[in-house]
Amino acid sequence: MEPRLRVAAVVNPAAGGDADRAVAAMEAVGTASVEVIRTTAAGDAADIAYKLAGGGSPPDIITAVGGDGTVCEVATGLHRARESGVAAVPPLLIAPAGTGNSTYRGLWNDEPWDAVADRALRGGAVTRKIDLARIEQNDHVVVLGSGSGLFAASLVAIRNRPEKGRELLMAAALAAMEAYVPYQGRVSIDGEAVYEGGIVETIVGGFRYRGGLLNLVPRSILDDHLLDITLVTAAVDMGAFAKAAVSGDVYDVPGIRTGRGSRISIERLDGQPMLFEHDGEVMPEVMPSYDIHVVPAALTVLTTGEPLPWFS
Repeated sequence: MEPRLRVAAVVNPAAGGDADRAVAAMEAVGTASVEVIRTTAAGDAADIAYKLAGGGSPPDIITAVGGDGTVCEVATGLHRARESGVAAVPPLLIAPAGTGNSTYRGLWNDEPWDAVADRALRGGAVTRKIDLARIEQNDHVVVLGSGSGLFAASLVAIRNRPEKGRELLMAAALAAMEAYVPYQGRVSIDGEAVYEGGIVETIVGGFRYRGGLLNLVPRSILDDHLLDITLVTAAVDMGAFAKAAVSGDVYDVPGIRTGRGSRISIERLDGQPMLFEHDGEVMPEVMPSYDIHVVPAALTVLTTGEPLPWFS
């Protein structure tokens, strides 16, 4: 029998995981024809996804095969197609072929990819609409989340380290923590200043996890049309915070501030460029502030049908 589904796999060969194995798992299901399109440079995945979604014969499913940065690029292309008037943008299936794979965890709770591929390509997944965010200064679309300070510094510290996978992200975070100096900043939610003082990091979500292991925004909901922020002030004991991020609730750590709204602004009070990242990609250090607003129900994804606490 001919395969029923048409799947387009947007593959980032430079991602930190095994992209070929991820594609092979989809092909092994036998219910879908899988077209592989490999990226060759940053930004390729967004353009590829846009053309696939808006073409004359779009696939039934578009799969992002890479890390969280690849997922963001593919989602950007799909969202661009939606904004341009494409009536039926294909749903996004995420394959865990990166380093942290936090977005994958948020949709499948770390279920093994072989089982997910089998379920998704046999019609056993469900479609949901999740919120995205947009950074106003550069118009970037955000899927996983964004943040300033220490977590962005840990992404810089990754370079040239020997570890692999999520262990690499954990080791880099510990290395960055040793040398990091808090900055004087201000955080505002929906136009109201909620904190001013020393800031170690801000984590805005979106998805709850970073690095696949650290539950940094533990009460964020993916489809409530709001953004959550975890604000790590200079008063926080970072050892306690690190332990809580792995096995507890970071909101129980003294000095943590939290908030929720449709627009979150983060700024340095000294006017110096802010170290800022989204979806695992560090932004050029040129801006002293960033404003992020929610884009409700902006992306259709395939996910497990089992109840997860981060869906409303």
